[in-house]
Amino acid sequence: MKKLVCDLCGESDFVKVEGMFECQVCGAKYSIDEARTLFKDFDDEPRKEKETNDEAPNLDLDEEVGTPVFTPKANPTIVRKVVVAKPVNKTSDASAAKKIVAQVKKPEAATTVAKTGSTTVIKKVVVKPVAQVKPVPQKKVQPKPVDPAKLSTVGVGTSQMIENLFILSENAYDSENYTDAENYAVRIIELDASNSDAWLMKGNCAGKLSTPQNFRFLEAINCWNTCLTNSSKEEFEDYQFTVRTNTVDIIVAYVLKNCLDFAKNPTDENFAKIKETIDAADPIMRKANQTYGVDLVAYEDKLASNISAVVTKVSKTSIQDFGKKKETQTDEAYAKFVKTQDVCINAWNYLMDIAKKHGTVTAILSNVVKMHEAIIRNCGHKVSGSKVKESVKCSMAERNQRLEEIKKAKKKLDDKFVDIRKRDRVEQKVKNEKYWEEHQEEKQQLLDERQKLDHEIFELENSKLKMPELNELKKLEEEAIRLQVLKDNPVYSNKERAGFMEQLNKVRKQIVTKKRELASRLNPIEEKIEKYKKRMYNIDKELNQNR
Repeated sequence: MKKLVCDLCGESDFVKVEGMFECQVCGAKYSIDEARTLFKDFDDEPRKEKETNDEAPNLDLDEEVGTPVFTPKANPTIVRKVVVAKPVNKTSDASAAKKIVAQVKKPEAATTVAKTGSTTVIKKVVVKPVAQVKPVPQKKVQPKPVDPAKLSTVGVGTSQMIENLFILSENAYDSENYTDAENYAVRIIELDASNSDAWLMKGNCAGKLSTPQNFRFLEAINCWNTCLTNSSKEEFEDYQFTVRTNTVDIIVAYVLKNCLDFAKNPTDENFAKIKETIDAADPIMRKANQTYGVDLVAYEDKLASNISAVVTKVSKTSIQDFGKKKETQTDEAYAKFVKTQDVCINAWNYLMDIAKKHGTVTAILSNVVKMHEAIIRNCGHKVSGSKVKESVKCSMAERNQRLEEIKKAKKKLDDKFVDIRKRDRVEQKVKNEKYWEEHQEEKQQLLDERQKLDHEIFELENSKLKMPELNELKKLEEEAIRLQVLKDNPVYSNKERAGFMEQLNKVRKQIVTKKRELASRLNPIEEKIEKYKKRMYNIDKELNQNR
């Protein structure tokens, strides 16, 4: 006999819903023409690997079947992208696959479901037919092993099902099908409410699906925080880094979505919409900072940098439209060019206040200066006879005003740099103090070594001073200085001065001889002192370097 068999899961349990044949095991939907290709021949004898001999219903492709009723499901919460690989060992055992599919079909018998205060329901997941969609290349990563402590509560079969759902969720996320990815993550949470990866994925999807009409970032933050709460001590730092990074990336991406209207039509009104979006995201980021320590400085600087890239592209497009030839630089083209550049300048001035790092602020300032200078330098043109002559241009008053705006922008940059340097010094001091609090033993070893070296240098310097030859050399040098003064004194006669010069030459020879004698004894000491001083310098550098 023939049966309708699902390409995705191999089951034959179908219901006709709104003209589509829906698999009741995996949720795949097929049109009537696609369903006709899914019929396969089967023996009438019961299969050995199945414990029951229930036959799949023989469906009439033209018969209407009632729509199944599903219980309403509680609204979920959300987080990041999870990478889970396929199981390494592929098996051809059909019975094992059927058991896993049966557990997906009957989740109420699998394990304990998370209680959220309302009825929990397994949400129907729609998977597109394989025949219509090219398979997404999957990353061959070793599946994350299930914690042995959870096997007693989750069960071996359920853990395998969770891994399978992770694969589906990851593929949906990679395909930007965030709704399905979230649905799979929710099903995992229903099977294992403490699964950090599922909460992470749920939060990511909630953030990706957020719109001004359906603002879900608070839900995403709650999911991400739940992910951190359920993570183990060994994995906490990794999850925390991922959550912080995803929070910044997803909210910046959300703001950039609202830059599309400005990119198409650069007006002050459209940029005002971007400001509103930034203002709406600000309390969310502060909540994330308080909850799991998102770096607000990094967020604001990245936000300013990305929006500045959009504004810069608008500015460059305006310059290209204005052109380089006088024939295209009409009065109307110049007026449009000035209007667009002024909108971009206003946007950059706003972004300079948001930017938090030297590189970003400097890049934005250079754009502001360059655009003011471009407006001053260019002008409109009109045809006069056979020639193209200059027409509309900046008046002297407008030129002076723009030069004043350039000065203000540069002054703002200088003030910003002062603030940035102060902030960086304070932040770095806090980081250094925190580091040495965690490495007290290392710090004490360095301090002890430095004190010992300082004492060694002091002893070596004293040993030099106690050397009798060194005292003799010092007396000879003092005598040489006395004779030099007498030789240059005009009070004495030439004959007396010549005598002083002769004595001076003898003393100088004695000094050279004495230094040669001392070199063999002084050089090793000087080398030790130099070595110790160099080590002390490195210790000071180690103690004071930025962490």
